Amino acid sequence: MDMEKRTLIPSNEQYQDTIKELTDKNLFRTLIAVRMGCEMGMTRFEIVNARISDLNRYHNRGLWVEIAKRVHRGNKIIDGKKTAQFQARSREIPVNSSLYGLIKGFTSQSPVYIICPCKGNIMTPLEPRNINFFYTNTHIPWSTHKSRHYYKNRVLDWMRDNKQVDFELLSDLLGHKKTQTMQYGNISWDYKQKTIDEVFK
Repeated sequence: MDMEKRTLIPSNEQYQDTIKELTDKNLFRTLIAVRMGCEMGMTRFEIVNARISDLNRYHNRGLWVEIAKRVHRGNKIIDGKKTAQFQARSREIPVNSSLYGLIKGFTSQSPVYIICPCKGNIMTPLEPRNINFFYTNTHIPWSTHKSRHYYKNRVLDWMRDNKQVDFELLSDLLGHKKTQTMQYGNISWDYKQKTIDEVFK
């Protein structure tokens, strides 16, 4: 990966141009993968493991991700060596109405996963590196990880424009580990959904 692609976070204009081009070419698997990264802040690992049955599982227009990003849970001595221990943390992500409609229409014929393999065993998820191939094959000028940066910037820009910066909400939407203070109480689903609807309307 070249340095420019590794560091580029798309502008809103670049993003909209890319979405239009993917739509015009009917590249819907890539379109949904890109939008899930840029409008839901999902990692490659989360995207390939997202199941159709987990859409609306707990809340309307919410996607429950059973296998989310790994979180470091300390170290354990194994065979005399200190080994890092990780745990996959689940989370529910609000989906804006436009992306929700696209996903529902696209997945009507899919058996298990929102983005399923075109060939091979369609009951197993893609590998995270397949998302990289989607980006490379369609000449998307930023990396998959920078899609999460774009998502963070869009949400934070909206908060600043509306003079209601909420770093606790931003951290929650990105699936970051909670601080000790954040362990007390939860952010309401209605608040999260309303914010995302405003950011990506």
